[in-house]
This record gives sequence, structure tokens and C-alpha cells, in this order.
Amino acid sequence: MLVLSFSTDAADTAAVRQPQIRPVHCGPVLCGSMEISWYRRFQDEDATPGRERNGVNIRGRFRSPRDQAREFHYLQVLTRFEADDFRWSKDPSVPLPARFVDPPPFGLRQPETDTAGQFRAAEHKFDALPWYDEGDFPLYEDRPRAFLANARAHGTATMEFETWLVCVISSKQGPDLDRVDDDAYEVAALVGWTWGYAITWRDVGQIGVDEFEDYTFTMQPLRLVTQPSEAFEAALGATLGAAVTDRFDIRLGDAQQCPPR
Repeated sequence: MLVLSFSTDAADTAAVRQPQIRPVHCGPVLCGSMEISWYRRFQDEDATPGRERNGVNIRGRFRSPRDQAREFHYLQVLTRFEADDFRWSKDPSVPLPARFVDPPPFGLRQPETDTAGQFRAAEHKFDALPWYDEGDFPLYEDRPRAFLANARAHGTATMEFETWLVCVISSKQGPDLDRVDDDAYEVAALVGWTWGYAITWRDVGQIGVDEFEDYTFTMQPLRLVTQPSEAFEAALGATLGAAVTDRFDIRLGDAQQCPPR
């Protein structure tokens, strides 16, 4: 069982202080273990809230006692997403949906600051596969963060994640390399965890002045989940875009089909 430990520090109460390990069963067969070694709050520590970012860093690794004939990946979704200035690269006219597979296929645009402190949209390219690891498996690492300015503009900036180690039962790529809705995947969810953070803004200091005390950062505890949530399953088929649309076709299957061949 994955046992979580918590810090008493007010700024980092949900942090994992030592590696947490959970055995991974592929049906009746023990096929490895999942280790979450790091879960911490992130801060840019900028001098002004207008350029400051907050978020979290998380790291882990799947460890297997032997070579696996099965294909494993991390399948990650945002089950709650409130950050209006992140846009899908194929249709940046509309925000990303409240739930979607992370990362979105082909790429996204998100804000960055230049040397003059001005915000600009930066393009980040991704492949067309649904896996979060993008070729880094068995390593798992994520560093989601948002500018405080986003929370001030919209009242909140929230990223809530649900991540699963999955084995691939089947996969099929369609003929259109520029779309993913003609591809099809069946996976079995083996080990899952939920995590994330929220930044809220309320003008509680000097009224009309942007101050750090106006922002509240909340880091979610890392929690073990034994079944994919309804929000996770809904995110698997979420439609991206409006003028241009696309969506993954991902079905959850039975872990009994995952023992090593």
C-alpha cells in the first residue's frame, strides 16, 4: 500500500518527504513497483507578483524486476483545469477544456515572460500519442505551474491531475497522421494517484495594489486511487478545439490481459 507522509510546514503541507512505493500487479502477476519519490511546491520567488509563478514538482519511476514484453506508459489527465491562457496549438481561439488528456496531441501554447517582463505565447510541441511520458518511460516527472497574474485575471488558476500507470492491451494508428480521432487504444489501469494545486486571488491587502498577500496557494495531497474516476474517464474522450476539433479514442480494459507474455 502507498502510505503518504505529510509535512507540518504551512507552505508545503502536502509534500511527500520520502519515497512512497506501491506494488504493481498485472492481473494476478506481480510485475513491478511504482515509486513516487518527490512531490513539492514550486515557486519562482520573483520580486513582484505580476511575474511570479507557483505550482508543484512531482517525480517517480516504475521499477520492474525483469524485462517486460508488455508496453507500459503513464496516462495522465487534467480532471479540473482553470487556466484560460493555455490553448491547444491547433485551435488557440478557445481555451482548453476543463478535462483533457495531458499533454494535448501535437502541442499547446502557454504564457511565458521575456527579458523585459512582457507576457508572450510560447509554443510547446508534443507527439500525437496519448502517453504523458513522451519517450521518457519508466521515468515520470511533471512540473505544472501558473502565473499569479492568471489567478488575478480569472479569480483562480487550478490544475487537478489523475495519473495512471497503464499497460497497453492494443493500439491502432489511423491513416491521418495529423489527427488522433482515427487512432484507437485499449489500456488497463494498474496504479493511480491524484494530485495538483490551486491559486486563488482576493484583494485583501491594499485595495487596488497587486500584492503577494492577495494570493492563496493550495497544494493537494498526493492520494492513491484504486479505480479510475468518472472525471478521468470523461477526460479520455474530451473534444479539443472549436473551429478545428480532435479527440482521443481510449478505452479502459481488464488488467487480467496484462501479465507478461
